[in-house]
Amino acid sequence: MSKRIVLGIFLAVAASAITASAVVVVGQQGGGDEPNGAKIAPIKAVEEWTPKTPPGTPVAELALPADYGPFRITPPGSVPVPLSIPSPRPGVEQADMELKQTETLDEFRDHDLFFEPPYIPSGWELTEAHAETVIWDDGSHTDSMFGVAYQRPQYFDIDIKRFLIAPDSKVQRVGHTPGSGHAYTLGEIRGVPALFQHQAPLQVYFVSDGVLTFIEGVAIDFDELIKIADAMIAETEEGSS
Repeated sequence: MSKRIVLGIFLAVAASAITASAVVVVGQQGGGDEPNGAKIAPIKAVEEWTPKTPPGTPVAELALPADYGPFRITPPGSVPVPLSIPSPRPGVEQADMELKQTETLDEFRDHDLFFEPPYIPSGWELTEAHAETVIWDDGSHTDSMFGVAYQRPQYFDIDIKRFLIAPDSKVQRVGHTPGSGHAYTLGEIRGVPALFQHQAPLQVYFVSDGVLTFIEGVAIDFDELIKIADAMIAETEEGSS
């Protein structure tokens, strides 16, 4: 068994899974059901949403693979290397994974990856908090993921997750094919390298202090997701100064 525990399943799938993930989001939301049981998408969100391209360098203009800070964009059709974290010491292997989920933050305040977003757009409220902890065979444990979800009536969720990653990890994403309706842009937030995916689902990635932060939303102003990331980075910088 490997001495490194695989993290971030969403990062291990091919680019085609992104479209499937968008379908799941639509199915999870909505103001009601069709007669056949299908979910109705949040119409208000779709009506108000104006597609926007974030500032930066479009990945479509680059030769792939391309490295940018902690990110590596691989050619369409390739299989990315899953993220991992090192075991606490040589010879120690994963024995179990502890998963917890609640509707409040209180239970997780001692979790190593705990955070409470300093900024959330007006109208969205916390509906879920969840965490993962790796249990090693020597009895020790490593907090590996913490995430929160926010909802607003007639809108899609905003999901924010933090993943512990190895210091030398490259966050790999598979480049989109032309005409797929999705695109990546390389940019920065407060000088921190960031990766943006535009068209649904909208995504923001950044890495700070060995932690990958992933922010996702659908049919929302991209600036709002960037504001969430900006506030989180600013809080981290203030805490380390």
